[in-house]
Amino acid sequence: MTNIHQMKIKNFNLQHTLECGQFFRWRKMGGWYYINSRDKFFRVRQKDKQLEFSGVEENFLWNFFSLDHPLEEILAEIGKDNHLKSILLRYYGLRLIRQDPWECLISYLCSIASNIPKIRHCLELLAHDFGRPIELDGIKSHTFPGPGAIKGINRLKKTGVGFRARYILAASRRVDDGYLGSISALPYQEAKDSLMELPGVGEKVADCVLLFSLGFLEAFPVDRWIKRHMQKSYFNNKNLSNKKIVSFAQDYFGRYAGYAQEYLFCLAREKRGGL
Repeated sequence: MTNIHQMKIKNFNLQHTLECGQFFRWRKMGGWYYINSRDKFFRVRQKDKQLEFSGVEENFLWNFFSLDHPLEEILAEIGKDNHLKSILLRYYGLRLIRQDPWECLISYLCSIASNIPKIRHCLELLAHDFGRPIELDGIKSHTFPGPGAIKGINRLKKTGVGFRARYILAASRRVDDGYLGSISALPYQEAKDSLMELPGVGEKVADCVLLFSLGFLEAFPVDRWIKRHMQKSYFNNKNLSNKKIVSFAQDYFGRYAGYAQEYLFCLAREKRGGL
């Protein structure tokens, strides 16, 4: 058995953070969350203002769960109206996960015209077929294959990704960690435009990668659920383009618009029974 370590935390809710729909490779067993992130496999659980964990170092968790983000300041800035304030209170402690950029890109390519259970299933099959076996305290799993490791269109299609296979294969051929790291140094719109040069990467997928892995907290991904919620709550059900919704959200919520998006998405997911 690996040693169980402890770390003190504040303004953090592990369940909201993992189960809100931003991240996919986790499972809950025996009161623990078992989490995969690229080549890491670890477990964590929360007891009040303390995290218990094994399989990774404390500094990794601190970064992974964005515990350095000034959450109270962020929520104060985005809480522009009573509607959103009630949502922030409902899911208080939800933080954006700093995902591995490559794994995040593939995850959101898998999300195209899909749902969360399907995405999770496809990612597990990708890891099983192209990654390496890994184990933690008798629990078996697989690492996530890195750039260039996903090969063969027919083999890839067996993972259930369907038409998305050509996008994933193109990314595996064209993208490496250095490329994704260089994007993080660009201004938001340039970074988004660069990602959208990849096959299959549209506005929503690009914004998800920017927000959930590359540190662009102003990114505001718009899917059909966020679109409906924003139109209903802020535009009297007027039909707007996704670009106009993004522009409004970034002006209205400001530099932390991405946090507003994830709290809103968490509510939409709960109301829809997990999307």
